[in-house]
Amino acid sequence: MTAAILLALLSACAFATSTVVQHRCATSAGESLPDGAVLRLVGRLVRHRGWLMGQVAALVGFLLHAAALTFGPVVIVQPLLSGGLVLSLALGALIDRRHPERTLPDRGQWVAAALVVLALAVFVVSAKPDHGSEFADPAPLLACLGAGAGIMVLAALWALRPAPPHKALALGIAAGFGFGLTGLLLKDVVAHPPAELLTSWTTYVLLASGAASIVFAQWAYQSGALIEMLPAMAVLEPLVAVGLATLVYDERLQPGALAHAGQAFGVVALVVGVAVLARRSAAQEESEVPLGLPPPASFAVPHSIEQHEPAVGRGGPRR
Repeated sequence: MTAAILLALLSACAFATSTVVQHRCATSAGESLPDGAVLRLVGRLVRHRGWLMGQVAALVGFLLHAAALTFGPVVIVQPLLSGGLVLSLALGALIDRRHPERTLPDRGQWVAAALVVLALAVFVVSAKPDHGSEFADPAPLLACLGAGAGIMVLAALWALRPAPPHKALALGIAAGFGFGLTGLLLKDVVAHPPAELLTSWTTYVLLASGAASIVFAQWAYQSGALIEMLPAMAVLEPLVAVGLATLVYDERLQPGALAHAGQAFGVVALVVGVAVLARRSAAQEESEVPLGLPPPASFAVPHSIEQHEPAVGRGGPRR
């Protein structure tokens, strides 16, 4: 369990580093570009050494995430990756202190970050889950995937209506659910020997789930206010993975009234902390003027390979 916790925290650090580095590189690269010059910005970024190093950090984060799931249960690894929000906040503030034109985190963001750290600590100490099955139970996994696909279809149908209300929120919910399922699938994929990866059906479902989640996240970014969709997506990703791990892998938390109280507090505090931190960070990002591209996509959301795409605005690296 200790190895899984350490690897998950290192993965969160790598993702946070990738997010902040890509954010700042995209910000500086877009300063002299006209509005909407997406291809020119991408062209600059792929030649930018710092941005490329950010991609390497994202790859390292994904590999550490996969390694963490080989040593520990989903219900521990996935919540710990939410610490990437806190690490991104701290690392970004450290870098931005040297740039007076950039807005530093406010007190509310730091309070929310502290709540996330406290929630993670309480949950990890009180959960003490067993590792459950090494491989996913196909029947509940397929049921969960079917539910996820259904949510995405409903969100897409809602978003395709003429001027639908809360379009970004609906798409953000679909993306968050998809990213949570991707975390569940990753545990099964890494349990297979390398020689079996190409013959395992979960490998291809993982790729499809990740790709669909990215599409819905990008669609959500382009459909409305960041502050509307980001909290839902940030909260749902760990919640879905933790909530479904018992069904799919038979991972069970430590019994007892005191343990359950700690687990409940950890989950509730994590949801509140992540939601507030994501909301306040999104509000701060949207208050800044885009430098060279369409409106920003999102603040750093923890842990997954899908979150590290080129920036689409001053907000920096996006899913």
